[in-house]
Amino acid sequence: MNQVEGLVIREAAGEDFIQIRPLIVKRAEELKLSDGGISDINKLVRDYCSKPAKFYCLVCELDTKVIGYVIYTFGFCVHQGRSISLDEFYVVPDYRKAAQLLLFKRIVEITHNFGHLRLAWLSSKNSLEMHEFWVKHGTTVHSEDQGYLQYRLAKYTIQERHCLSSN
Repeated sequence: MNQVEGLVIREAAGEDFIQIRPLIVKRAEELKLSDGGISDINKLVRDYCSKPAKFYCLVCELDTKVIGYVIYTFGFCVHQGRSISLDEFYVVPDYRKAAQLLLFKRIVEITHNFGHLRLAWLSSKNSLEMHEFWVKHGTTVHSEDQGYLQYRLAKYTIQERHCLSSN
């Protein structure tokens, strides 16, 4: 993995959505998804800053420029227990090798620290690059439906591969 000096991963602030929203649109374009349903900046900020928040967000920045983000929510299943659902995960192409794993490890760490039993998300089948990334880092494809793959990272994998080792 290429190292980039000065990469910071932190919780987003409301003003970060000025930079995050164009990245959401860019991700939709890359995956050939419709961008018609993407919330405007005001709605994103309102939902993020509401009490309780409708979603949570981490950003990866370099010199105050947001180069990646992850949007996630907390969930619960009576059969599986508490979980985190990744709703969006994106790093601009020029920084993927340096930042993608760091951002992923941070959301895995959050999952582990909250004692959640799994991390789950959908990813477009249009993204072979992301599929290879997810599988390389211990996730399993749980199901496939209408152009999307559902990925899961279970408690055991979180503990063994991501929190107790230095991969």
